[in-house]
Amino acid sequence: MESGWSKWARAVEHQRVLARRTREYLATDPYSYERCDNLGDATAELVRMHWRLNVRPAPPRQWGVLLGDAVANLRDALDHAMWAAVHAHSGPPGNPKQIEFPITADAATFQKVAKNLQPLVATDVWDIVERVQPFHRGQLAHTVPLGVLRWLSNVDKHRFLHTVGCTAIDFGPTLVDAPVPLQVVEDWRHDGPAEQGQVLVRLKVRRPRGSVTMDVLPTFAHLLTVQISDNPVEYRSLPSAMDVTREAVLGVLVATTHLLGEPMPDADGLELGAEHEAYAADFGGNLATVRTADGAVHRMPLPAPGC
Repeated sequence: MESGWSKWARAVEHQRVLARRTREYLATDPYSYERCDNLGDATAELVRMHWRLNVRPAPPRQWGVLLGDAVANLRDALDHAMWAAVHAHSGPPGNPKQIEFPITADAATFQKVAKNLQPLVATDVWDIVERVQPFHRGQLAHTVPLGVLRWLSNVDKHRFLHTVGCTAIDFGPTLVDAPVPLQVVEDWRHDGPAEQGQVLVRLKVRRPRGSVTMDVLPTFAHLLTVQISDNPVEYRSLPSAMDVTREAVLGVLVATTHLLGEPMPDADGLELGAEHEAYAADFGGNLATVRTADGAVHRMPLPAPGC
């Protein structure tokens, strides 16, 4: 189990580095907004406004490399645990290539894999493997922590680097204030992943008679996110995806180590050195950047939603 724990520890190091990089990036205040309107057209029946997002600088592509390194080590940690469990129960396998920790959203596929793998490990070890499978959640299998890990790992290995982007957070309707009653015809706000130039708020107000001063107060908020599935297409906050996958793998390692009768590693044994401890996992980058009507920028920690 030692190699599995070492892989998990390396994943934690990558996650901590990524968490610090995201906090440093958010501290540069990378988000600004451009308002477009038709206020100069006095003949228009509706006053139309929209705000576009400007992101400068864009999130570094290197974040995708760090994320890929983290999920690759987490995935490897599970495979190493399975390898240790096979050797402990039945010795060196006749077909080493078939030894891996299965993760599947399909029960029938899992049963096919079980025919070859299950006899090679102890019953209580296989119970752990079966218990954490995503297929138990049916249509929500893609949200199970190991289902998230499987998708992130497969995409990184076979397709492309993951993109860590921002998601617009809806904190409520745009505040429109005027000395006379106004009719808001449309108050649309973007919800989901946001890119450079994305329209975040679209507002339409019926133009009042005469000259009227109108205060329009939108609030913008963003959270760093990563895609966790393509069928269906879904996103999670970056720290949420990192936290749940790390803890799910940790649970498997702890249980398997206990069942194999091996000692649990201590922090020194995992070699999580001072270099990476300095990065601190606090909030894990789970910060929302909020710009209020007076232009003030706030970065606030948000609870990480469970997957």
